[in-house]
Amino acid sequence: MIRINPPNPGISTTARPRGLILLVGLALLAASAASSQSSGDKVAEQSPVSRDQQQAVPAGFAWIPGGEFTQGDPLDGDMEAAPHAVRVSAFHMQQKEVTKAEWDAVRDWGLKHGFTDLNRCGGKAADHPLQRVTWYGAVKWCNARSEMEGRTPCYYMDAAQTLPYRIGDVDLANPMVKWDANGYRLPTEAEWEKAARGGLSGKRFPWGDSISHAQANYKSNAFYPFDVSPTRGEHPAYDDGDKPYTSPVGSFAASGYGLYDMVGNVCEWCWDWSRTYPVTAQTDPRGPDKGTDRVTRGDSWSYHAWNARCAARSSYSPGDSYFDLGFRTVISAVP
Repeated sequence: MIRINPPNPGISTTARPRGLILLVGLALLAASAASSQSSGDKVAEQSPVSRDQQQAVPAGFAWIPGGEFTQGDPLDGDMEAAPHAVRVSAFHMQQKEVTKAEWDAVRDWGLKHGFTDLNRCGGKAADHPLQRVTWYGAVKWCNARSEMEGRTPCYYMDAAQTLPYRIGDVDLANPMVKWDANGYRLPTEAEWEKAARGGLSGKRFPWGDSISHAQANYKSNAFYPFDVSPTRGEHPAYDDGDKPYTSPVGSFAASGYGLYDMVGNVCEWCWDWSRTYPVTAQTDPRGPDKGTDRVTRGDSWSYHAWNARCAARSSYSPGDSYFDLGFRTVISAVP
C-alpha cells in the first residue's frame, strides 16, 4: 500500500506506507489555507440533467454530469496530485458506500451461481459500509450483482470479453472491461474525483476548504490548518472502543451531486492501477494496463484531513483487505 502524508511530528498513525513520503511544509499549508478560506466557493458549471436522464437514474444512484474538470489540487503542494484537465463522460454513481447487508445479499446469490470465492468480509453492522474487501473481491461482486439483476457484466477474463470474471485473483487490464455495458463496476480514479467534488471547483473537500467532524467521519488533528474540528482524534460519535469506527452510510450531509461519505468512513477502491499523473489533458482516462497497486480514494475513519481531500491519492495491493477498505459502484450512462 502507498499512502502520501505530510510530516506530522509526534503523531502516531495507522498508516502502512510502502512508498515515498511527501514532505510538505507547515508554513505552506497555513498560507494556502488562509488564502483559500478568504475566497468564496467557485461553483463549476454543471451539465443540465434532462427529464429522460432523470428517469434513467437507477434507484440509489446519482447522475454525475459529463464535462471537463481539474483533477488534482495545487492548494497544498501535493506533488502526487498535480492539477491537469480531464474530461469525463456522464455516469451514474452509487450514492452510498456498499453496505455489509448489500454485500451479503449479492454474495449469497453469487455463491450459488459460479462466484464460489466471494469472501464474507467485514462490516460493523448491516447499515455500515462493508470493509476488509480486496480489489479482486469488489470487482467480482460487481459482476455478481450485474448478473443477479440481469445486467451485462463489465469484467471479463479475456480481451475478447467472452468469459465473465467470476473466480480467482486476476489482474484485469483495460481491454478486459466492457465499458459501455449497463452492469456495475468500480469508478475510474477520474470519475471518482469528478463525483467527489460535487460540482465545486478548486476546493479541498466536496463542500469547501475546511473540514470538521460535523461533515465527515475521519481522524481529526490540529496539525492541519484546514482541520477546524473542535473534537480531535477519531470521531467521538463512532469511537466506541471496538474498531472499526465506521458510521452508518449516509450519516452526513450529501454533496452537490447527492453523494454521501465521499470523505472518510472507508477508503474506496477505484479501477485504476496507480501511476504518476500525466501532464497533458485527458479524456476518460483509465490508467495503465498493468501495475503493482490499485488506487483508493476518499480515505477513512482512521486517517487525517490531509488524506480526506478530494485530490488525495492512496493505493494498495489489489489483494489487501484492511479494516478500512470498502467501495461503491458506478454504472456507465448507456444511451
